[in-house]
Amino acid sequence: MKRSFGTFLEKPKKFFDKFSTFERYICCYLLIILVAITFVQVVMRFLFNAPFSWAEEVTLMFLVWFGYLCMAVDIYNDSHAALYFLYNKMPPMIRKGADLLRHGLLSWLFALMIKYGWQITMLNIGKPQPATRFSQGWLFAPLVVGGILMVVYSVFNFIQVLAKPLSEYKKESEKEKTIDDLNVERGGTV
Repeated sequence: MKRSFGTFLEKPKKFFDKFSTFERYICCYLLIILVAITFVQVVMRFLFNAPFSWAEEVTLMFLVWFGYLCMAVDIYNDSHAALYFLYNKMPPMIRKGADLLRHGLLSWLFALMIKYGWQITMLNIGKPQPATRFSQGWLFAPLVVGGILMVVYSVFNFIQVLAKPLSEYKKESEKEKTIDDLNVERGGTV
């Protein structure tokens, strides 16, 4: 029995779904910690006039990690900004080509991000931050970690688009649009 190319993507898709959920949990915890540190820092500064010296550095480091991990989740879910009003008017063949081009360009961009992020991280790895004495490399490491995740997700999305038949693009263009679809097309969110 011959299996289609799309069925080979089911196991990696399940793995990436679970890993993306894990990333979301990490992002949620980072956000909670960020808000808690910032709140306590504001209270300590304005009520007790005794702020923590380390709070800004830790908050900045967590914020950078939070941002790059969230970007990776968006790349996986393919939920970043798009011109849907234009995209949805394209014929199926052009839409598939546009998707392949988009994911290919993103893969290349994130590969460059890894390359230069690694260089910046290595330049700063030996420099301590003033208050916490943590390596400044921790501020730049998210470029590498997030970049690796984004390259993997972009390549996976590229492969999914390759595996997706034109008939599915045709079905998507012919289906009746819901209110949510129209909101997304006009720049809103679901």
